[in-house]
Amino acid sequence: MKTLVMVAALTVAGAATPKLEGNRLQAGSTCYAIIAGDKTIGSTLQTVTASRAGGKPVWDIVVHQKLDSGAFDMRDHFVVDRETLLPIKMDSQRGREQTDKGWHRISIEYGAHGIRGERETATGSVPLNVALTGPTWDGNLWGLTFAALPLKEGGTYAISFWQYDKGFGTFTARVVGSEDVDTPSGKVAAWIVEAGDNPAQLARYRIAKATRQELGYAAGPSGQRLGGVCQ
Repeated sequence: MKTLVMVAALTVAGAATPKLEGNRLQAGSTCYAIIAGDKTIGSTLQTVTASRAGGKPVWDIVVHQKLDSGAFDMRDHFVVDRETLLPIKMDSQRGREQTDKGWHRISIEYGAHGIRGERETATGSVPLNVALTGPTWDGNLWGLTFAALPLKEGGTYAISFWQYDKGFGTFTARVVGSEDVDTPSGKVAAWIVEAGDNPAQLARYRIAKATRQELGYAAGPSGQRLGGVCQ
């Protein structure tokens, strides 16, 4: 199955074999407002920290999304190779109480040849044990993964991933233009990147050219932008 996924990734129309470079990213914390239509309904706090694991440099990344209504609260934590962005560890916590909708606890370790871990939901725990045959990124880390690509005008890319709900898949990313984006600190030159795990329903990301900061994204009437209130 994995071999078929890798072949599919390399045969996406016009796609180049991607060379993700994690060193394009920068450490820091960013707060985003989650938007639905013209309303702010929650926040995302994304923190990127330079660290070391197993004697090599890594990015320690936390993405914490919360809706103001309290209906959704999920914290994803990633440890990825700082050079390639290939995942080393990932854990995810959704919901506070086990009775919360969608409650889960995920713990994953990535190795050269496989993925091991455990998934716990309200109905019980199941082990995760998946074989790998090639480079595979984590399917829960979106914006930073696209920002690490060698973005250029007209660039099209395909990235193989594994995700605990969906299994193996392929991210499609394509640069469709550039623009100056208004931010709280002024205008920033950005790439416009259409990206996602379904080529027919791609989100539109704005990624700063100089810093590779994700400035926000739109997916239909929803999305996120810089400037939320994070706690």
